[in-house]
Amino acid sequence: MKRTFSREELYDLVWSTPIATLAEQFDISDRGLAKTCARYQIPVPGRGYWAKVEAGQPATKTPLWKIENPTLETVHIGAFKPAVNPYVAFAIEAANTTVKKSKAEREARPVREKHSDALSSKEPIVFEPVRRPHDSISSLAAAVKSAKCDQYGEVSVPGVRVHQNSRIRVIAVLHHLVVALEKRNITSGCIETGIKAAIDPDSVRFEISESRNREKHIPTPAELKKHEDHERRREIAQRRGQWLYPESFWPEYDYVYSGKLTLEIQNWADGARKRWGDGKHQTLESMLEAMADGVLFHLAYEKARREEREAEDRRRKHMAHRRELHKKRQEREANRLIFLRQLADCQREAADLRVTIANASNFLPQASLEYLRMIGWAEQRLAHLEAQSRLDTLTSNLREQNLFPEPDDLHDPDGDPPPPRYWGD
Repeated sequence: MKRTFSREELYDLVWSTPIATLAEQFDISDRGLAKTCARYQIPVPGRGYWAKVEAGQPATKTPLWKIENPTLETVHIGAFKPAVNPYVAFAIEAANTTVKKSKAEREARPVREKHSDALSSKEPIVFEPVRRPHDSISSLAAAVKSAKCDQYGEVSVPGVRVHQNSRIRVIAVLHHLVVALEKRNITSGCIETGIKAAIDPDSVRFEISESRNREKHIPTPAELKKHEDHERRREIAQRRGQWLYPESFWPEYDYVYSGKLTLEIQNWADGARKRWGDGKHQTLESMLEAMADGVLFHLAYEKARREEREAEDRRRKHMAHRRELHKKRQEREANRLIFLRQLADCQREAADLRVTIANASNFLPQASLEYLRMIGWAEQRLAHLEAQSRLDTLTSNLREQNLFPEPDDLHDPDGDPPPPRYWGD
């Protein structure tokens, strides 16, 4: 059965066949299919709809409403997965391999930690208060304990934002988390912007926060009395022709903390989970190993991306060096041609001068002084040209201009580089 539909097609399916039956055909849960419909804004039959249909009673069918988001017009069910970015696929694979390898290594070690059995149990996990937090978070734990709360009871330090009643719990969670990270060879520490986990030189930052709800404030009797007293004073002031500004004696909203903690990794890694939170059937304590593996995934992802960037940088520098050598070889080739042309011109001029000087001997008895001076100058020019063409002089000039060195410092064993394909290549 196909798994890609238009919204209209899936709408017709869910209103013609019970969701439980359709889910079996798609090999997914009925809850998963219902969530898919909700994601693509497709209404589904409510409770009792199919019973009314089977009984022949009229049943109301919710119409499919129009949407303006074109990305929701095509529905993918179950096994569909969006295409992985090819530029980061290698990093995702490397990170997954690192996490699997770390897990296999830990399973091969003897279990010594007291809480390891509790983590594998289905019973709710509650960490005991930690008297001596791990050294890497001891300063953070002290800051959380000593931090003053605001008017709503919130305690906020870099990396932690929770209600004051959650101090002991968040310290225990962090303590056991850094212990789990330590088993994965990950160091932890506190920085100005939060909590850092690192496998040098790569690091990620994470925070723990507590969710809160905003509720309309209900004034207390004391607040109402203050308000009434102030209004009474305003009335008296008005009678006297004076003006007294109104005041507010309570906030418009209260922030009620839920007690539910969330750990979030601040770094980005495609395909990686970055948030864990308390839910109906799980707590941060029960997801300790998953959170530690998540941190490891992000670090391995960062390492793979960094190494790829470094390799790309080396490749670019190597290619730039090859192109620079190619440019210098071309310049040297041009200088070689100039040298050879000058040598050929010099030898050709010398040969012409020899013939001219030899022919001049027939005119010497009746030659004028000017002619004799010209022949003398020609003999000097010939001597200069012959000196330039001597082997020792040529060798010295070749070495000075570095035209034919051995070994060749401009040699490229890979040959000439390809032309640039794009800017910066």
